Formats: sequence, structure tokens, C-alpha cells
Amino acid sequence: MPLRPRPHGLLRPAAARINQRIRRLMDEPNDEARAEEYGRLLVAWAEAIRSDLVKAA
Repeated sequence: MPLRPRPHGLLRPAAARINQRIRRLMDEPNDEARAEEYGRLLVAWAEAIRSDLVKAA
């Protein structure tokens, strides 16, 4: 069964959860631990949306 396309601008649930975690992280003090977590979350977010980017190409 083909997947139904999501309206433009909506993220997959996993990507949306990661995005929310990134937003909460930005409220924390800026230190090395926050920077490392931010980098880890960016990688996870990119992996979560990668399939959408491949389909669009």
C-alpha cells in the first residue's frame, strides 16, 4: 500500500520528537555537554527525515 504524502511542512513523528528535544535543549546553559547533545540530535534528525528527501528527488 503506498504511503500517503504528508502536507508540506509536517515532519515524521520521529523527526518531530527530535526537533522538540532540540528546542528544549536550546533552553539549557550553553556548555560542552549541550553542544555534544545538539550534534547528536542533528544527526538523528537528519536520519529521521532522510527517506523523505530521497523520495522527493
